Amino acid sequence: MSCKAQNTTNEAKLKRDDLKKNKLAMDTVAESEKTSAYNFAYQTFINCDSYDFPKLITEHATERLVKLWETEKPKVVETCDNYNATYGKLTKLNLSEILSDKTGYKYFRYKATFSKTKEIAEIRVYTNSKNKLDGIIIKPKWNNEYSEWNENNKSE
Repeated sequence: MSCKAQNTTNEAKLKRDDLKKNKLAMDTVAESEKTSAYNFAYQTFINCDSYDFPKLITEHATERLVKLWETEKPKVVETCDNYNATYGKLTKLNLSEILSDKTGYKYFRYKATFSKTKEIAEIRVYTNSKNKLDGIIIKPKWNNEYSEWNENNKSE
C-alpha cells in the first residue's frame, strides 16, 4: 500500500543534505503528533477487513492526501485484501523510530506484526512541516536501516 507523500517543495532544487533523514529522540516529538500518526496507521490496518478506514479532513491531513484517500480507495481496498489473505490481521504496532529532514517532514516508522506471518513488517506514516498527515506505506519486511520508498520495489 502506498499513499506516499509527494513533497510540496521541488526536490530537484533541494540539496542532498536537505533530504537526509535524521533520527529524532522520541521525547522531542509532541505526544499529539505521535498519537495522530499512530492512530492513522492503526485504524487503517486494523480495519482492513471491514474497509472502515479513518476519515481524513484537511485540519489533520494535507489536502493532497485527503483527495488521494478518497480517489485511491479501490487501491487501498485491494491492498488490504492482499494483506489480509497473505499476512492476516494486524496484531501489534510499535513505534520504532521517528526521522526528520530539513524540509520539516517527519517519518514515523512502526514495526507491525500480523496474525498469519512471523515476519515483522514496516508501516510508515509521513507528516509535513505543519504536522499534517501526508502519506502512509507498508513494507512487507522490516529493515533496521531506513530506505526510501521505491514504488517499483514493493517487496524490499
